[in-house]
Amino acid sequence: MKYCLQGHDRDNGVQEMLISLLPDEPHDWVLQLPEDAEGCRSLAWEAGGAILSRAEIRMGEKRSAAQVESPLPAGADGEEYKRILTYTVKTAVYRALLPLLERKPVWGSLTGVKPAKPARLAIREGMSRDALDAWLRDHYDVSPRRRGLCIRSAEYAMETEDRLLPRETQLYLGIPFCPAKCSYCSFVSNDMARWGHMIEPYTAALLQEIEAAGELVRTQKIPLGSVYMGGGTPTTLKRDQLLRVLSAVNCSFDLSSCREFTVEAGRPETITGEKLDIMAACGVGRISINPQTMNDAVLRGVGRNHTAADIENCYRMARKKGRFLINMDLIAGLPGDDDAGLIESVRRVAALEPDNITIHCLARKRGARLYFGPTGQLPAETLDACYAHLEKLGYEPYYLYRQKYMAGGLENVGFCKPGAASHYNICMMEELSDVIALGSGGVSKLCSENGRRIHRVANPKYPKEYIERIESIAEEKRRLLDEREM
Repeated sequence: MKYCLQGHDRDNGVQEMLISLLPDEPHDWVLQLPEDAEGCRSLAWEAGGAILSRAEIRMGEKRSAAQVESPLPAGADGEEYKRILTYTVKTAVYRALLPLLERKPVWGSLTGVKPAKPARLAIREGMSRDALDAWLRDHYDVSPRRRGLCIRSAEYAMETEDRLLPRETQLYLGIPFCPAKCSYCSFVSNDMARWGHMIEPYTAALLQEIEAAGELVRTQKIPLGSVYMGGGTPTTLKRDQLLRVLSAVNCSFDLSSCREFTVEAGRPETITGEKLDIMAACGVGRISINPQTMNDAVLRGVGRNHTAADIENCYRMARKKGRFLINMDLIAGLPGDDDAGLIESVRRVAALEPDNITIHCLARKRGARLYFGPTGQLPAETLDACYAHLEKLGYEPYYLYRQKYMAGGLENVGFCKPGAASHYNICMMEELSDVIALGSGGVSKLCSENGRRIHRVANPKYPKEYIERIESIAEEKRRLLDEREM
C-alpha cells in the first residue's frame, strides 16, 4: 500500500503498522497521494494542548478513516513528544484499517519484537497487573489471551532480573553449520555438503576468540550467568571439535556463577551417545532437540533429513545419557502443515514430557505467501488450542517475541515446566543483561537503563570473514568491555 505523511515525520511508525496488518503486500512512501488513489494518508497536528492524527485509507472501493487525540503533557521533552506522536499516528492508522480487515488482529495495534518489555517496565514503574491488563486492552486493543502471555512473560522476566548478580553477563557461542539448510531458514547457516571444509578452521578461530574473551572476562571479574551454544546446529561439530570447544569454555571462563549451560543439539541426525557424554562431562545441563514438526511429509518438504521417530528415539537416548533439561522446538505455519497436524505435533512432543517446549510461528520472507492449510493462513484459534493443551499439562509461558511478516501476525512463545525456565532466553529476549557473543554473526550487547538503551557490536557475519579477521575481533571485545567499565 502506498502511503503519504502530512504534518509529521513518523514514517517508521506508519510502515510498521501497515506491515503488521497487511503483511502480504509492499508498503511504499510517496510524497503525495491523489485524493481518489488507493493508499493511506496519515496526517498529524497540534491543537488545544494535544496531538491529533487522522488516517484516511482507500482499498479498492472501500474507504475508512479514523482520528485519534492524545493529550500532550506540559513540558514534554523531545523523546516524550516523539513517543506520543508515534503512538497517536500508529493508532489512527490501526483504527482506520480495522474495518477493512477480514480478521481482527489479536495483538491489536501493538507492534515491536518484545511485547513483554514495555509491560515489565510499566510494572516496575508501579502499575498493577490489573491496571496493566486494562492498559494493554485500552491503549493497544490487545486480545485477552495475548495480554495474559505478555503479562506472564513480564513477570518471569522480573523474577529473573531480581536474581541477577551485579555486572552479570551471558555468553553466546555461534556454530553456523547445519547438515542441510531448511527451506524456511533465514539464518546464516552453512550446509555441510558445501561448507564442511570450513568447520575445522572455524573451530580453530573460535577457540582463539574464546581464549581472548575469557582472559578479558576473568581480568574484569565479570560473573557469567549462563552459556548458550547455538547455531546453525552446534552438534554438527565432530566429537573432537565439540570436546575442544566445550573444554576451552571451561578452561577460559570462571563458571562458578553459571546457572545454565545450553547446547542446541538441534537435529537428531547430528546427535550421538558419544557427543551427549561429552556434553554431560563438560557441564552442559540443557540441550535442545528440535523436531519443528512431527509430520514426516512436512519434514521432507522443508528439507529436514529426519523423521518423527528419529526425534523420539534421540530424546529417549538423551534422557538415559545425562540429567539434561531438554527443550523441543516446533514451528507453526510450515508449508504442507495444517491445523490438525500442528495440534498433533504439539500433543506428540508434550507426551515426551520435555522441560521446555517452544512454539515458533513461521516468519515469512517479504513477498512470500504462507501455504499453511487450505487458506494459506495460520488462525490464532489453532495456536490457542496448542497453548491450552500445554497449559493443561502444567507448562507455563515464560518468554515471547514477535517478528515482521510472522504467520497470522502471531508470536513465538517458550513454555516451561515449573522451575525449568531458561535463564539465557529470558535475559536475551528481555535485554536484562549484557551478552558477550563469540563466533561469526555473534552480536555482543551492552544493556543499560533496564534495557532501554542497547549498544551492539557485531562479529563478521560469514565464517570466511570471521576467520580472516579473528586477530582484530578480540580487540573489539576489549573495547566493548572497557566501555562497559566507564
